[in-house]
Amino acid sequence: MATIETTQDGNLRAEAWLALAYFTIYMVYMFVRPEGELMHWLSLVLLPLLLISLYQRFTSPGWSLRTSLRTIGLRRGNLKTGLAWAIPFGLGLSLVIQLFLSSNREAFRQILLSGKVLYFAPLAFVLLLVTVGITEEFFFRGVLQTRLTALFKSNVLAVLATSILFGLYHLPYAYLKPTWPTHGDLGAAFIAAMSNGILGGIVLGGIYVLARGNLIAVIFVHALIDVFPAMTQIRFG
Repeated sequence: MATIETTQDGNLRAEAWLALAYFTIYMVYMFVRPEGELMHWLSLVLLPLLLISLYQRFTSPGWSLRTSLRTIGLRRGNLKTGLAWAIPFGLGLSLVIQLFLSSNREAFRQILLSGKVLYFAPLAFVLLLVTVGITEEFFFRGVLQTRLTALFKSNVLAVLATSILFGLYHLPYAYLKPTWPTHGDLGAAFIAAMSNGILGGIVLGGIYVLARGNLIAVIFVHALIDVFPAMTQIRFG
């Protein structure tokens, strides 16, 4: 048992370098052509899973797809503990952001008073869950943070490093997309991407640690944090 665990830990450290190389190539691509949410399923989920599975297939005895998914945090273990953190924390933080930090506070109040929140919130949650919730958390927490934890042998360093990379991931959007207020201003885009990404990365990474590596819980947190802000931007008709 100890030999298997040692081998797996060594594999995760090697996979950390592969994941960092993949992220570097991906960032170059993102500056050439920022992709939409649909493409994230390919670049942040399917391709990383394929590469990890192929690597583990040839380096780990008794490999199976289930084994690869478990190293990313897709498992039932500690799910209740993770969701106990995810649901109140995610909704609470989302409410604070929308009521005190958002420029769309008045629109949100109108949605609350009209009662539309009863169906806007569930629809926004499902949409966010299958987009940014799954795709970004699969790669940044499930792939990168898990492997950087093995590389650094420290949850704190892994969370900080992943949070910095999460901030850099938002830079192409902040600089190149006209919908961002920092569009065309590299300095402002860098500050906005890094401040938002690092703060969000620390929160999500911390929840991932508290959930003891259960990715499902942190996916829920990510979607819940964005629910109320998204309600003022997404129109369901």
